[in-house]
This record gives sequence, structure tokens and C-alpha cells, in this order.
Amino acid sequence: MIIDAIITWLHTIDVWIESIIFLLISWVAALGPLGVFFGVMIETFIAPIPSPLVPMAAGFILTYELLPLEAILVILFSVMTIGALAATIGSFFGYGIAYFGGYPIIERYGKYLGTSIEEIEYMRKNMEESSRDEIYLFTARAIPIIPLSVISLLYGALRADPKRFALVTFIGSLPRYLSLGLLGWIIGVGFYNLAQMIDLFETLIFVLLIVFLVVFILYRVIIRRRARQAQTVEPAELKDSHGDSS
Repeated sequence: MIIDAIITWLHTIDVWIESIIFLLISWVAALGPLGVFFGVMIETFIAPIPSPLVPMAAGFILTYELLPLEAILVILFSVMTIGALAATIGSFFGYGIAYFGGYPIIERYGKYLGTSIEEIEYMRKNMEESSRDEIYLFTARAIPIIPLSVISLLYGALRADPKRFALVTFIGSLPRYLSLGLLGWIIGVGFYNLAQMIDLFETLIFVLLIVFLVVFILYRVIIRRRARQAQTVEPAELKDSHGDSS
């Protein structure tokens, strides 16, 4: 009974995702650059939708039967530029959730997560004083198989400067959407299968990041627990040593 309900639920979700995918592709075909804009925005924060889908679909649909030079110009504007702009705006959905919701969660449950507001503030100040975080953010945005939503949540939780976040996200997204648009143009009608393959790698990286985060939290919790135990043991040992000497 329960298994049948789960199967039915999963099938319903699958049908729902497939309908959204069909809708996004139809938007690209009917609206052109505007369809790319709204499609990329939606797939940026709806995780089950393959994030390479819209730019690769646009790379195929919008360049169909165009000459190579015309196709490249369309990809540069309608896929690369529009896609990067939409991804930047869409990334603020996850960024905003973590920005406003992260601190209250850390204040309440930080001790269970192995962190604290002070540590988050320390990391944030280091980010502001160094350009390494901008390099990390640029790289994460530029590589198509790195999940967009996870990076947005992370930088939102750290309360990274929103202007720097937006600028680096836009610049880093340019090579991402350029490469995906070119792949859609080159692969042609097989773009959907390739998009699913890229999304599979993206999902794998997402799972690995979650596993790493869980292991890191457990490690921090264990280290802190041992440190507290050591602090409680030391005074007791000192007291015993004073008692013996007297």
C-alpha cells in the first residue's frame, strides 16, 4: 500500500517535471530570447529540471537553418548574454533564502551543526578581504556540471556582498551559457539526451557536496564535544592534584 503510494507520487512528480520541461522548450521556440530568459530563471531554482536544458535547447532551436556566422551571433546574445542575466537574477532566490534564513537557523541550531555566528562572520570578513572567493564563485558558475542553487545558498548563508555576488555570477555564467549554447547548436536534435547526461553529473556533484557537508558537520560536532569534555576534565584533575598535595 505504502509502496504503491510512493510509486504513484514519484510518477506524478515525473509527469509534472516533464510538463515543465515541455513548457520551457515551447517558450524558447515561441518567444526566442524572452523564452530563454524566463526558462533559465525557472530552471535556476527548480532543482529537478536539468539546468543545461534551456540554453542547449535555445542553441538548437534558435539557430536552426541559420548560417554559421548568424548562429554564433544568436548564441552570443540570445543564449550567452540573456542566459547569464537570467541566471544572475534567478540565483538571488536561493541567495535570499539563505541570506535571511541562514543566521536564525545558525543561532538556534549552530551548536548541532558544529558552527556559530562568530565563525560565519569570520568567514565573511575573510571573503571581503580576499579575492579568492570571487575566483571560486566564477569557477563554480563557469563549469556547467556544478549546481547553481547550491552555490547561491552557500554565498547567501555567508552573507556575501550582493553586488559582488551578482557581478561575479554574471561574468562566470557567460562561459557557462556560451558553451551550452554551442553544444546545443553542434549536437542538434540530440540536445535533450546530452542535457540529461550533463544533469546527471550535476546531480552526482550535488550528492557529493551534501555528503561532504554532513561529514564535515559531524567532524566539527565531534571535535567540539571532545574539546568540551577536555575542559571539564582538566579542572577536576587540578582539584584532585591539589587535594593530594595537601
